[in-house]
Amino acid sequence: MGNKKVQKVSINKERFLEVLHLRNCSIRKLGNAYEEIGRTEKTIRRCLDAGEMSPDLLNRIAKYLNVHPDYLSGKYDEQADRIEDSYLRAMFKSFINPERYPYLLKARSDIEYKTYFENILNMNDISMEQFHELPPEERILFHKELVVAILEVISKHFTRNALGQCIADELDDCKSSFNEFDPFSYYAELEGIGIPEPNFIDDADDKESREFEKRMSEKYNIKD
Repeated sequence: MGNKKVQKVSINKERFLEVLHLRNCSIRKLGNAYEEIGRTEKTIRRCLDAGEMSPDLLNRIAKYLNVHPDYLSGKYDEQADRIEDSYLRAMFKSFINPERYPYLLKARSDIEYKTYFENILNMNDISMEQFHELPPEERILFHKELVVAILEVISKHFTRNALGQCIADELDDCKSSFNEFDPFSYYAELEGIGIPEPNFIDDADDKESREFEKRMSEKYNIKD
């Protein structure tokens, strides 16, 4: 039985070294942190020189350095490079730095909301069968009320989250949408009564670029 080839992902060497510098770290220190990373300095250097490594190794290094793996792979730079407008491209590039992409974002993305939500119900002795007996509109309201309730507790003990965002503002935003039914919302889609957002863009690359611009503008409050 032949050895199965390990899938690898690209590494942006410039971003990798940038993060090492900002974290007051080095490739040698990564190799010495064998319990957390599991690879020697020699192996890490070889991967860096090749410009690729296994996703598992990349994830462990990213966690150790507290940065999103996609940052080390250069994915954000690739997304920005696809923006045709030179001004927007330069502006988004200027926002790409390790502090805006902590490992927390990766850890959060690994949590599937449906499982998270079901676990909350199960921990409180409520089955999904019981939940689905509620009318769709009430199920959506339940989702919203649960999010607000959790944020209210968190806001009593924390003023900002790990991304530097004001928790009180997030709480106010959630409360403001309580009595509004948004057919395009994630919760409406989740409960089977949502409407897909209209797509007026034919070119896939252009669509992806515009969606990226929109996400960046919203995330960093960029004004036109």
